[in-house]
Amino acid sequence: MRPLFYENPVALHPQAHGQAGLSEQLDYGFAAQTNAVPITLSEIPLAALSYPIAFTIEGGVRPVAIVGLRDDENLFVDRKGDWMPGAYIPAYVRRYPFILSEYGDGEGVQLCIDDHPRVLVPEGGLPLFRGEEPTPMLEKAFNFCRSVHAADLATSPFIEVLIACGVLDARAAEVAMPDGGSIKMAGFASIDEAKFRALPDEVILTLRRQGWLAAIYAQLHSTLNWTRLGDLLVTRHG
Repeated sequence: MRPLFYENPVALHPQAHGQAGLSEQLDYGFAAQTNAVPITLSEIPLAALSYPIAFTIEGGVRPVAIVGLRDDENLFVDRKGDWMPGAYIPAYVRRYPFILSEYGDGEGVQLCIDDHPRVLVPEGGLPLFRGEEPTPMLEKAFNFCRSVHAADLATSPFIEVLIACGVLDARAAEVAMPDGGSIKMAGFASIDEAKFRALPDEVILTLRRQGWLAAIYAQLHSTLNWTRLGDLLVTRHG
């Protein structure tokens, strides 16, 4: 299964991509048809200022920023492909069109790019290589992808503890609309505040020592943003 947004990720190599360039017209339109974007543990407090934060159920548990109430609509990307000013843009989005691929049982990583006409142009654009060497732009992309990969790895222990503590519950959000109707969104999990508060003191102490309490409280408070999504939906569609 391909990662979200990526249609044809391929390994970057000077022999294959030495003449190609990165399109200077690339915008956030690639993210316009999704309602949830993966985030990492370190991003939860920032992302919670803009979005409801939830946890996926299918395909493994991980935190996501909810960006829309419909399956194929991101309310934070407009028709021009611009992300809403002032809203936090998840690192998963910012790293596109680059992504890391592991090889050798995780012993190494290879920088890949989404080989798509909107991304790569045969001539012109931002150069990826100078001869056999990557350009500074490509080096910067590789370093950023490595930081996102490391943040992903650091998120796993946090998720494992939440599952072990039994505080994640499947939820459904129902957002009231001005016309009297409502939109219901299900298929995700959230931290149950009552179960969290009932945890033994020694568990809370462990969570505090790990620096995870900020992310937990941020996720709980982020539920206030469900109403914001409803407001954005009404603003977009009237």
